[in-house]
Amino acid sequence: SYLEAGKNVMTLFHAKGWSIIITDDLVSNTLSLFCLIGGGLVGCVGLIMNSIFPAWLSGFEGAASGVSFGFAFLIGLVIMSIMLSVVDSAVNTVLVSFAEAPEEFQENHPKLSGEMRDAWRLVYPAECGF
Repeated sequence: SYLEAGKNVMTLFHAKGWSIIITDDLVSNTLSLFCLIGGGLVGCVGLIMNSIFPAWLSGFEGAASGVSFGFAFLIGLVIMSIMLSVVDSAVNTVLVSFAEAPEEFQENHPKLSGEMRDAWRLVYPAECGF
């Protein structure tokens, strides 16, 4: 099941001593920041659209700018979250695959495996385990 697989991954990471890697995962934080920035940019497009076509939100009187920004911001945030969740899932898949089967990665892609091992040793010298 999904919950059992999640527990197995956590057990694997703890057994390899990679607990610090999980807590120091900056990819999710960076992608969340990009979601907010993307939502803000789309919100600005909503403000521009409101200034070009003010009749669209004529029922909101003085709050038309806020409503146009807020609605566009939410749309942008949702779209960016959906798109970047694929990237986040891919990064998590690489981490779990590398933790679970580093020998197979070395066997099939020795150059990429060497680059990844060197980068991990540089950032996490004690926690790497290889």
